[in-house]
Amino acid sequence: MRITEHIDINASPDDVWAVISDPSTHTAWRPALVEFRPLDGEPLAVGSRIREVLRFGRREIELEDVVTVLEPPRRLGINGSWKAASFEAELVLAPTEGGTHVTFDWTFEPKSVLARVGAPFLKGSMARSTEDELDGLKTYVENKSRVAAGA
Repeated sequence: MRITEHIDINASPDDVWAVISDPSTHTAWRPALVEFRPLDGEPLAVGSRIREVLRFGRREIELEDVVTVLEPPRRLGINGSWKAASFEAELVLAPTEGGTHVTFDWTFEPKSVLARVGAPFLKGSMARSTEDELDGLKTYVENKSRVAAGA
C-alpha cells in the first residue's frame, strides 16, 4: 500500500530540513509519536538506527528504523519495521516561491495475516495520520520561523 501526501510550508528548505533532520523535534510535530530516539548518537547519517514508538488507538507500536537517505536539505528516507509490517518513508523538500513544498511518500507492507487483511481498511486512517504529521510540521516550522524573525 502506498500513501503520498503534500503540503506547502512558508519557510525555506533549510528551515524545514533543520526540523525534520533533528530527532529531538519529532515528538513536537508528529501527533501519534511517543518517542523518536537515535540509537547510534547524533547527527543522523545513512545507516543510523532510530527507536520509534507510535500510539495507534490504545496500543503503542515499537519500531526500529534505519536512515536510508540523507541528502540535506532535500531528502530524508527511513525504513522501519515491527512484527506486523514494514515501511519505507521518504520526505522530499522542494523550494517554491517563498517557501518549501514537502512530499511525504511511504509504502506499508503487511507481514502478518491480520495486517494483510486489515491494511485496505486502514488506508484512509493512515493517509489522515500522514496529513496530520505534515500539518504538524507546517505549524511547527512556521511558528519557529516567526519566533526567529521576532514576529
